[in-house]
Formats: sequence, C-alpha cells, structure tokens
Amino acid sequence: MFHSIQACRYQAKFSRSACAWLMVDGIGVEQWVAQHLDFEQASMLGLSLIWLLDEEEEKLARRRFVPGEDGTSTLVPLLVCADDMDLGCTVLMVEQVVADGVVTWARFGMSVSGGLEVGAQTSWMTGCLPVSFAIAEFQQALQDFEAILVTAPT
Repeated sequence: MFHSIQACRYQAKFSRSACAWLMVDGIGVEQWVAQHLDFEQASMLGLSLIWLLDEEEEKLARRRFVPGEDGTSTLVPLLVCADDMDLGCTVLMVEQVVADGVVTWARFGMSVSGGLEVGAQTSWMTGCLPVSFAIAEFQQALQDFEAILVTAPT
C-alpha cells in the first residue's frame, strides 16, 4: 500500500505563518512522523527543505531528497530543530530507498553526526514500519513544493 505525499501551503505549530510544506496522508509531515513513530518531539521539528540557515546544508538536504537511481538508498535529513534551523542539532533522518518505481522511507533515526556529515552516523529507531510512495507522486510533490516556494507571498 502506498502512502500519499503532496506539497501545499501549511502552517506548522511552531511557525507564525503558512509556507511550502510536505503532507503525508493529508497531514503535515512533522505531525505524520510524530504519529507514525510515536515520537511527539517530531511535531515541533521543521522540514529541512526550507528551514536551514546555512546555504551548503540547504543544498545538501535538497540533493538528498531527490530520489536516486533505481536500486539506491540515500540518507535524507527529513526534519530539523526549528529553533536552530541547521544540521548540527536535532536531525531526524530517513533512509530513502528507490526500487521499481517506489520510494520507500525504509527506516528512521536521529543523526549523531552534524553539518555536512549529517547522517554519516545515525542512531536508527527500532520498531518503525517502512513507508512507501509511488515515485511519480513523490517527484510531483517535490516539484509542487518548489513552485509554492517561488510563488510564496513576500
């Protein structure tokens, strides 16, 4: 069974206004992760695609989000500390596996390494079920996310 993923304008709990965001199964990705992992702290984390202050860290997060070649796995910084907005504090990682037209978040964990080495050392959570998305829908969500960023009110 595939989960749904879309982009939209959304206001996270910690945010003062709505911004580009990813939604999983119709709810904000941070709320979805908090429920899926039974990890309430995730509900206060920011999406790494827009919340990083360091330009190189932001580029890294964006590169890693894009699905790789068939048969590959990438360590993606999914959510970050909304207070610090960098890859040096709390970073929730996913191992993103691409195979046969499917993107799977195979496992979840907390990065032990930070900055541009984020995810090199990760403490993986146990008992987390993998989550799969149709690759076309996943790629469309990323494209829509970028379009929302470009058209965001200033």
